[in-house]
Amino acid sequence: MKRTTKARKTSDGSAVLDWGLTALCVIAGSLLVWFCCPYPATMTDSWGYLLAAIEKRFIVFRPYGYSAFLRVVHFFSHSVLAVFIAQALLYWLSLTLLLRVVRRAFPPRRTLPFVLLEALCALAPSALFMLDALMADTLYCSCLFLMLAGAVALLDGRSPGWLVLYAGAFFVALNTRYSAMFLPFAFVPVLLFVRKRAAAVCAVVLTLAVFLGFRASMLSNMQKAVGVRQFSTGFDGWQLANNAMHLLPHLSKEECRKMPADARLKQLHAFCLRRYDERILDYTGGGKRVVSAFVWKRDLPLKQYMEATMASGRASYQEVWVKLGSGLYADYGRWLILHYPFKFFRYYLWPNLAGVFYPRDTELVGNFVEIPAGKQEMVQWFDLPADRVMRERSPFFRRQVLPWLPALDLVTWLIFIVAVVVALRRRRKDSAPVRQVLWLLFLLALVHYGSTWFATPVVLRYWIPMHAVKLIFAWIALAKR
Repeated sequence: MKRTTKARKTSDGSAVLDWGLTALCVIAGSLLVWFCCPYPATMTDSWGYLLAAIEKRFIVFRPYGYSAFLRVVHFFSHSVLAVFIAQALLYWLSLTLLLRVVRRAFPPRRTLPFVLLEALCALAPSALFMLDALMADTLYCSCLFLMLAGAVALLDGRSPGWLVLYAGAFFVALNTRYSAMFLPFAFVPVLLFVRKRAAAVCAVVLTLAVFLGFRASMLSNMQKAVGVRQFSTGFDGWQLANNAMHLLPHLSKEECRKMPADARLKQLHAFCLRRYDERILDYTGGGKRVVSAFVWKRDLPLKQYMEATMASGRASYQEVWVKLGSGLYADYGRWLILHYPFKFFRYYLWPNLAGVFYPRDTELVGNFVEIPAGKQEMVQWFDLPADRVMRERSPFFRRQVLPWLPALDLVTWLIFIVAVVVALRRRRKDSAPVRQVLWLLFLLALVHYGSTWFATPVVLRYWIPMHAVKLIFAWIALAKR
């Protein structure tokens, strides 16, 4: 009885420590960011999310999940500060819950290392900056943490209630970032080994059910938006073609004469080969960097071809975007990549790989962009005076913190790689739950990094969830047992 009481007191004490420590770290870091940037940072996507929230409608260019989140926050408060507070609370709750689950599943022999781990997980500068940004990254990060918490708890033999948390977080993640559809490749193979066979089956079935429900929702939304009942929004095809565009200036004269057999692809390929080499090389730094400019810039071939297509018909911008992206551009991107795989690796995948380990492109993170006063809907949504100047208050974060962010990511990578080596050497000595959770974390990192590396030019904010994932992996792999 005394041991049980003592164990309960110890558990209660560690819970208070976990919740309190992560709260302290998140609050301290967030206040620093808020002091430097008193208004949420924005970019073009921010306007799209907010417009969808204001008009209560699905926009094909991005998921509706973050727009729904903005509507929920707006219901309670119209203040721009409310978005920052809501994102900070969500980040704190999801991260602390994940750390609590890990601590209970793998109790540390010494508390201090775990306390340091918690502080390092919470004090991720890029994540803290995104708490004060009108973007979906914090919401997606929190969803991943909640999915992990539910999965680790299930592997630890905890109650099926955690399965509901996992499935609910997966649903929100799908509606926040379309790349979440790859997450089952990390979770399902490990959840099959949940000790309770019924729970394992339920986890797989629920994952499939959530995905199919999301797919049905997307089909319906696409039907309403552009009159085409399809799963693809077209963005995947645009991005595939964007990535393949990087190799075009590096085709030899002989290779340029080779045309696709498909007449549609032949017409597009001939169009893309005309007069665009210098522009492409200018955007890509002579083939040394990768960009997403082909999706957005009007002076590059994909947008030029789209404008020519629109001029020859009566379809709307959204309709042409979707039809080209989900059909012709997707096929063309695949054709280029499959016919010139080594050039694709040389001019897209290889330059993009550097951003996986050392993400120089910090994009929105640390680079404060004010809410554009000219966007009246945005100003009115937050009840801001139309003449309010929304500037950066202090350059401290931009000047003193931002330069260190790529190096910090490299440090977490080095820790993670060392932990992987140790885990492989000790794999036969570790218990089944330890191996399962390590595999889950490793597969999640592999899927997240791998799919992003291939699918899009990488920027630092994509790696926000992986900061904690790599450190938790290192804690479990390096802990004494």
